[in-house]
Amino acid sequence: MTVRRRALPMWLTAVLMFAVAGCGTGTSHKHEQVEERLSEIAAEAERPIYYLGPRFRDWPLTEVGADNTGRVDAIYGTCLAVVDGCSPPLEVINQPLDFSAWSMAVGCRRLPPVRGVPAVHFGGALVLLTGDSLVTVAFTSDDTATAAAAAEQLREVGAELSRAALPPPDTVALQVIEAACGKNPGDTGRMEPDEGPEPVGEMQVPDFTVGRLGGGELRWAAYLGKPVVVVVGDVPHVLTGIQRVLALTTNPRPAVIGLVWKPFGSKDAPAPIAEIEQEAGQVTVPVGYAAIPRPAVWFFDMAEVDAAHSGVIAFVNADGTVIRHVRTDAPDDAIAAALDRLAR
Repeated sequence: MTVRRRALPMWLTAVLMFAVAGCGTGTSHKHEQVEERLSEIAAEAERPIYYLGPRFRDWPLTEVGADNTGRVDAIYGTCLAVVDGCSPPLEVINQPLDFSAWSMAVGCRRLPPVRGVPAVHFGGALVLLTGDSLVTVAFTSDDTATAAAAAEQLREVGAELSRAALPPPDTVALQVIEAACGKNPGDTGRMEPDEGPEPVGEMQVPDFTVGRLGGGELRWAAYLGKPVVVVVGDVPHVLTGIQRVLALTTNPRPAVIGLVWKPFGSKDAPAPIAEIEQEAGQVTVPVGYAAIPRPAVWFFDMAEVDAAHSGVIAFVNADGTVIRHVRTDAPDDAIAAALDRLAR
């Protein structure tokens, strides 16, 4: 089995298995009963089971689940409906390291240690290796900084909150992760060979006019006639994508713009632009807000990217046609190659 970046990630598989019961029912167990159930599961488990306690920030512990592979999930917050099913805003997943699957993993990246143990970014989530177990902290918005903050609250079920380092990884387990993701922070494992694909079919960007952060409007028509890079997605993805593009561009520099879409926002009552401005802070390039999401959705449909896990960077030539696209978490060389192609 090859673990591919665009295949269903390991942690999302768990979300769909254990969270779907909470979708559409409008009910959940009392938080105390959920924690009691988690304690029962942990008492029968062969490995330590970690969670974040009864609550992390605004998200209480709402559901737990376990299966016969040794995986145990602690789900925080209310399940959100998404295209492929149902996904909670935050989940902590405990599972034994699958040596075979990780030997074929594609797209993981080493991060600096978290809680004193090796950490990687994989499948849109933060993954920690302790003993021969993986502890995954998964946010629907793929927010690594918030995931790392949540990891500071990790504790064994039944234990008091502690900031102490987690138990170190087993030697053989560490070797598997290093082979898959590299040995040092910043190293990446194998990438998909088709990263940055050539678009096919109708790739003409549709005209749009949206509100611009800071005031005024962002009009697509103003950028026709020159090459432009469009970074699309939720606020964290747009900010990260813009920063990465600007760091890799050289003269002549194409125009760079952003287009924010809140994939889990209300369609009937979208967040006001002032709220988006507050979340984004100061931006260095023009950024628009697609309160009515159609312009942003076009880019995600074109790139076949799930907005819950990544943004899209589209490279558009002077006549308004997308000539290449990558995810906002694509490796630097994929972004640089697309920029080079755009400059020709």
